[in-house]
Amino acid sequence: MASSSFFESGVRAEEIEIDEIIVTTDRTDASREPVRVINNGDRAAPFLAADLLRGMPGVAISRSGNRGALTQIRLRGAEANHVLVLIDGVQADDPAVGSGFDFGTLTRAGIRKITLLNGPQSGLRGIDILAGIIHIDTTPSTDNTSVQIGLGTERSIDTSVDIARVNPLGHLGITASRSASEGTNASLTGNENDPFDSRLININGKRTIGNFSFGATTRANLSEVDFDPTPFPAFVPIDGNRRSDNRNVLIGISGQWRGSESWTPTIHLSSSRFNGTQIADGIDIETSLGTRRTVAFSNQFHVGSQQLNLTARHQIETMSRRDASSVFGNPDVDQTTQSSSIAAQYLYRWKKLSTSCALRYDHNSVFKNAATFALSASLVNGSTTWFTRVASGVKNPTFVERFGYTPDTFIGNSDLKPESSVEFQIGAAYSRRLLDLSAVYFKANLSSEIDGFVYDPINMGFTARNVASRSQRSGVEVTIQIRRRSHWLVSSYSLINSVESGHREVRRPRTLGRINYTFQVSKRWGLVAGLTHTGSQIDTDFSTYPGTRRRLEPYRLLNMGAMYEASPYLHLQLFVENLFNTKSQDVFGYRNPGTSIQGGIRASL
Repeated sequence: MASSSFFESGVRAEEIEIDEIIVTTDRTDASREPVRVINNGDRAAPFLAADLLRGMPGVAISRSGNRGALTQIRLRGAEANHVLVLIDGVQADDPAVGSGFDFGTLTRAGIRKITLLNGPQSGLRGIDILAGIIHIDTTPSTDNTSVQIGLGTERSIDTSVDIARVNPLGHLGITASRSASEGTNASLTGNENDPFDSRLININGKRTIGNFSFGATTRANLSEVDFDPTPFPAFVPIDGNRRSDNRNVLIGISGQWRGSESWTPTIHLSSSRFNGTQIADGIDIETSLGTRRTVAFSNQFHVGSQQLNLTARHQIETMSRRDASSVFGNPDVDQTTQSSSIAAQYLYRWKKLSTSCALRYDHNSVFKNAATFALSASLVNGSTTWFTRVASGVKNPTFVERFGYTPDTFIGNSDLKPESSVEFQIGAAYSRRLLDLSAVYFKANLSSEIDGFVYDPINMGFTARNVASRSQRSGVEVTIQIRRRSHWLVSSYSLINSVESGHREVRRPRTLGRINYTFQVSKRWGLVAGLTHTGSQIDTDFSTYPGTRRRLEPYRLLNMGAMYEASPYLHLQLFVENLFNTKSQDVFGYRNPGTSIQGGIRASL
C-alpha cells in the first residue's frame, strides 16, 4: 500500500521550464507559482473526482443537489465557464452546453493525477481561460492489472478494470468502469431520489520509435442522470420525472520529434463529440450535439539559458440543438465558429532569476479578434522563492448564451460581446525539510461580464447580457504541508472577494479551506481524515421579480477513511463522506447529499 495517494505540492525551482503550450499543464512559465497536484492511487477517497478538489486554493464547488447532478467548479471567484478542463490534453467541456465542464459523473476511475493551475492562461493556451486550468491525466506510470469493486449507501456501485503496461519506449493504459447510485433527493420537498449511471472506457497510449514519439488517447463516457424540474413560478426543484442522457467521446493524437537538442516540434490533433438528450416523462424534449476539432503545431527551441516556444492552432466548434416548437417560436439552431491563433513564449534564466513573456493573437470568425499576454518573474533566495505574474484573458460568449432557448425560461442574446480580464498576483513559496509553505495574493478585473440570468419582462423569460460595470476579484491563498515519518498534514485556506457593482457575485464563497491528514499506522494499515470548509455565499431566488438575493449558510464536511493491505495483491478500503450528516446547499433550492459510506476491494492480478 502506498503511504498516501493524495498529494498537493508546489513546483520546485529546478523543475521550471517552458512547457509545450498545447498539451500539458504541469509547468508553464517562470513564475514558479505553486502548482497543485493530486495523485490518485490506493488511498481511500471520495466517490467523485470533484470532491478531491473541494477546498483546494481558490476552488469552489457548486453541485445542484445529488451526486451525478450538474457540478461546476469556480476558481478564484470567477465563473465556471472561465475554467479550462483538459483530459489528457483534450478540451473536455461541451460547446453546446456552454456552462463549463460538468464534473457531476466524473469518478476517479483511470485518473492518475489532477493538476490545478490558477489564474488567466489565455496568453499561453488560448481563448476562454480567465480563471485557470484543471488537467486530468490518465497516463500510467507503472505496470498494473487490477479489478476494483465498491459498494455503498444509496445502493451505489463503483466497479473498474484497469490494465497498464509501461516500459522505456512507451506505455498503454486501458480503463473500463461503471458507477451508479440510486441517489438522493435534491429537492427540499418530496421524497423522490434522483439516480445516476455512468459508464466509461479510457485508453491512453504512447510509443517511441527512434527520435519520434506518437501518442493517442480515447475516452468514451455514457451517462444517465435523473433530475427534478424547476417550473414557474418558484423555479426551484420539485419531484418529477426528468432525465439527462449524455454520450461523450474525446480523441487526441500527438506526434513529436526529438532528434535535436535545440529544437523539438510537436503536433497535436483532437476531436470531441458531445451528444445530449433531455427526457421528460419518457419523451425526448431536447437534443443537442456539440463538436470540437483542433489542430496545433508547436516548436520548442532551447539555446543555453533561453527557451522559445512558437505555436499555431486552428479550432472549429459546432452546436446543433433540437427542441419542440412552441408559440414562442422555433428553438432549433445550428451554429459554427472558427478561430486561428499564433502564440509565442520566451523564457530566460540568469542565475536564480527567471523571467518569461507570452503573447497570443486569436482570429475569430464571429467575435472580435483578441490579443492576450502573460508576464512573469521569479527569484530564488535560499529556501524561499518569490514569484509574480500579470496576465490577461478573453472568454467568448457561449452558444447557449447567444442562441439558447427554453420556452418560458431562457432566450439567448446573439449580440453579446466577449468578456476580458487582467489579473495580477504575487507570492512566495518556502520549502525546507519537512515543511512546505506558500502564500499568494491576486487581484483581477473583469470587463463586459456576461450575466446569464437577466429577466426580460418583454419576452417574460431570462436572457444573457453584458454588464456595464466591472467585476472585481481579489484574494489570498495559503497552503501548508507537513510530513514527518508516517504522518502527513496538508491544509489550505482561501479568502476571496468577488463583487460587481458593490454586490457579491453569486455562488462565490468568501472563504474556502481544507485540512487533510494521513496516518500510516503500520505497514498494512492507513487512516485518512479530511475537513473541508465552504463559507457563506449568495444565490438568487427567481420566484420574485426582480430576483431576491439569498444567503446560503457556511458549512463544514468531515470525511474519514481507512485502508488495509491484506496482501500485496489485495487491498481493502472504507470511506465515509459527510460523517456528521451536515445539511448544506451550494445552489439555492437544492439539497446536498448527507452521509454516505462506501467500502471497496481492489485485487491486483
